[in-house]
Amino acid sequence: MEIAGEGRGTGGLYERTFQTIDHPVFVIADDGRIVVANRATGELFGQDAAELAGRRCHEVFHGRTDFIDECPFRRACRSGRRERTVVHLGPRWFVAAIEPLETGGAVHTLLEITRLRETEAMLTGFLTDAVLRLARPTGVIAETLSSLADDLESGRLTPEEVALALRCEAAGARGLTATINALKNSVAGEMHELPEDYRRFLLQ
Repeated sequence: MEIAGEGRGTGGLYERTFQTIDHPVFVIADDGRIVVANRATGELFGQDAAELAGRRCHEVFHGRTDFIDECPFRRACRSGRRERTVVHLGPRWFVAAIEPLETGGAVHTLLEITRLRETEAMLTGFLTDAVLRLARPTGVIAETLSSLADDLESGRLTPEEVALALRCEAAGARGLTATINALKNSVAGEMHELPEDYRRFLLQ
């Protein structure tokens, strides 16, 4: 397959531009073999990018002898349009995007979303705990209020003490809400750093 810009007397402009991209980008042929990869792709696997040329994508990324099920590259070849998916490589997560080329093959890019996934997991865990804390039976809440009323009537608690207890309950609820909002804003901040098309994909 022909690489656009190759041999056009550009003084290596295309190559230098390709190598300065700070996330993995590589070109794959119709049979899944890597034609050329940038420096970031090599760094992902701890080797020189040039050593990846000629090897099959699924061999390098998944340690397999054949394409994985629902391979985005094969989907892109069939659909003729960009395809995306989330992939897990070791402890890191990426959005993989495949852009078919008119000359055959495709451009494969990876955008890391590990921090976003970690924040998502933290938020999910916290919200699960919050739901359990908030989903107290109505009878328990009624019992708490009834107990405070009894203590007030019997003189065991002063009006000021009951008011303080109620304010503490309210403060706890507000604090929980504030924490949830803070975590939501954290996730929103992570999402804001991603390109718009990736944000749309992740929010689907």
